[in-house]
Amino acid sequence: MLEIRNGRTKRMIALLAQESTLELLRALRPGGWYSLEELAGAVALDKELLRGRLRALEELGIVSSHEEETVRFRLCNPRIRLELDLRELPPGPGYILDVVRFYLRLLTNILDRCREVGGSSLQDDAREAIARMRLSLPDRERALLVCLREGTDLGGCLRALENRILAGELTDADLEWVRATYLATLRSVMDRLGALVDDSLGKLLFRLASRDLIREGADLAGRFSLLEGIPEKYLKQVELSADAY
Repeated sequence: MLEIRNGRTKRMIALLAQESTLELLRALRPGGWYSLEELAGAVALDKELLRGRLRALEELGIVSSHEEETVRFRLCNPRIRLELDLRELPPGPGYILDVVRFYLRLLTNILDRCREVGGSSLQDDAREAIARMRLSLPDRERALLVCLREGTDLGGCLRALENRILAGELTDADLEWVRATYLATLRSVMDRLGALVDDSLGKLLFRLASRDLIREGADLAGRFSLLEGIPEKYLKQVELSADAY
């Protein structure tokens, strides 16, 4: 029997709470060695996410791997026991998940408002600004913007990002560079829109996009300076709808 103790317990619980992890462990249950391609047929994860999940399980000692012509994986032990001492419970993902959700919702709102106010052409311009920013970033930061690619299902992409956070791949220790990446992206979009529309329309777009977020997440935004550097004129609340403009 494999014992998972404090320091790793919460990460294991977060992994086991996901049906895709259980499907993966069921696929490994017979005890043989399986390639990534063989496991991909049994689990509803793309290969990159599957590789990350296997890596997380290997770090916990649940899965082992060896490489010949290709890397293969197997289940180390079919029985896992979790031991949890609430007095020594390690910290969870903290606020990082809420911060990522805040920024992705804001940027998605901006894209939606651009379409409502200026049509698909203005939305495409805003999306291009995000794409240019994404391409200019290293892989770590680029992954934060993948959910904003055209044609990407935001719900599924966000769940994948949440899984990474729950698996410990992104923590509160990363808040500073995560915040900096999203703020730089927001400024890039604002600069692009500022060159295409007049100032009053630009302010309206941002206000409409951020209105509900600021109302609901004022404490979060203030605590972590999530809108640092964004001019106050873009954050004033309005009751005007885009259709009325």
